[in-house]
Amino acid sequence: MITCGWCNTHYQKWQSQCIPCGGPIPPPPGMEIGPPPPPPPRETPNRSARRTMLTSNILVLVGLGFTLLPLLLIVPLFLANPWAVLFPLFFLVGGLSMINLGWKSGRKTLHAFRDGIAVQGNVHSINRDHTTTVNGQHPWKLTYHFPVDNRIQSGTITTFNSIVGTFKYGQPLWVLYLPEDHEASTVYPPIK
Repeated sequence: MITCGWCNTHYQKWQSQCIPCGGPIPPPPGMEIGPPPPPPPRETPNRSARRTMLTSNILVLVGLGFTLLPLLLIVPLFLANPWAVLFPLFFLVGGLSMINLGWKSGRKTLHAFRDGIAVQGNVHSINRDHTTTVNGQHPWKLTYHFPVDNRIQSGTITTFNSIVGTFKYGQPLWVLYLPEDHEASTVYPPIK
């Protein structure tokens, strides 16, 4: 199954462009790198920004859980024992911190998509992330390398998209990075 990285639409067979959002879909393994990204500033297809910032942002989603649950417990715990409020406040602060980190990461990724410099990179490694489990499944962790100022930089993507499991070491892909922050990078078209 192939998933559009822009809008999360699933396809049984590969096609070059997503029907609902119009975004390009990464070529399957064994194909050429595909056309280069358009010059900046790039438009992101429909719903892509919201997905990057919220619905596909694991840190934000987990942070929301750690924030909302303590909010529900504060009043009953306060009525039972005012000192018991400290326990949910610990989780509330942790959740807000996670939301902040996820939001910053999402903004960097969107900034790289819209204004990043395009270079040809390659797949360095693909493996399962056994430290994370969602619905009994482990996500794929894709590490890619790309050249910047005669140095090799790296970036990672964690995804449940099964197409990543078929990528091969050294496979070319387009990378977008910010010249002012080389760690703010992403692949183009996106893999979610």
